[in-house]
Amino acid sequence: MTLGGAECRLETLTGQKSTYVLGQRVILCAYGDGTKQRLILGVVLVDKFWFYLVELVSLALIKTPTIFNRFSLIGKKSLVRVNV
Repeated sequence: MTLGGAECRLETLTGQKSTYVLGQRVILCAYGDGTKQRLILGVVLVDKFWFYLVELVSLALIKTPTIFNRFSLIGKKSLVRVNV
């Protein structure tokens, strides 16, 4: 398969499934004084480990002209499932 002129290979993952799914509510452990409840915005597998994209700083809460690190990839050990 080609994507933008580059050759790409798609591989089937047969290993362990991710702990969290898109849109799932989690608590971000040990980060700042603000609200710690977050949504999983992305899921990525890097070197056989699952990481989850969460918003660290909400633009609605902090009024600054520039925020460079608003989102971050977080490992499952730093997240706790929220039961609704």
